[in-house]
Amino acid sequence: MLFSTLLMDADDTIFDFPKCEYNALKETVTKNGLIFTDETHTVFSQINNSLWKKFEVNQITRSELKIQRFRQLVELCFKDFRNPEILADTYINELSKQPVLIDGAFEALQKITQKFDVYIITNGLSRVQRGRFSESPVTPLVKDIFISDEMGVNKPHKEYFDKVLSVIPEKDTSKILVVGDSLTSDMQGGKNAGLMTCIYDPKNKITLPHPLCDFKITDLNDILVFSE
Repeated sequence: MLFSTLLMDADDTIFDFPKCEYNALKETVTKNGLIFTDETHTVFSQINNSLWKKFEVNQITRSELKIQRFRQLVELCFKDFRNPEILADTYINELSKQPVLIDGAFEALQKITQKFDVYIITNGLSRVQRGRFSESPVTPLVKDIFISDEMGVNKPHKEYFDKVLSVIPEKDTSKILVVGDSLTSDMQGGKNAGLMTCIYDPKNKITLPHPLCDFKITDLNDILVFSE
């Protein structure tokens, strides 16, 4: 099947989020006089992933997510630290400086954007994503960036995709493909909007057929087959 337009997720599809998160958390912790360890990062990552899942289904707000993850981290790792709000603000600032790409993502996007119109779809925080994309070499390659924080609705809700579809030039939805790493955000969101979906699964964990995924790739370059 041939497509003209890709709606691509950012974190863990283009950006290497574990590295971005690790670097930002390390700077956050050390700048506030605390001791950073790999265990600290493991705990935070588990907390953060859990809260983002709750955010996707409207169980918590974006503001609650930003502070709750550090309240939980302080409770588990830094019980004597009294200001999780300071950690939360520092982290946002540090994460906005982390445009670390997945290995080969830039080179792949150089090829992909010669064949497709590419739009970024992300649930990330506006301050973080705008900061990272402002420093990233992939930004000139994409047509636009749609950040849920700026749109008032997030993936996987149909309303998010409806807003994106109302802006992009391609109106034939059969020619639009959603590409991302998340079943609950990207794939479910694409299905909610009646779009074809492609899971980016570099660790080859997902087996097709799958109710949420029409296609699967393990390397970003594999997207090029959809233009032939």
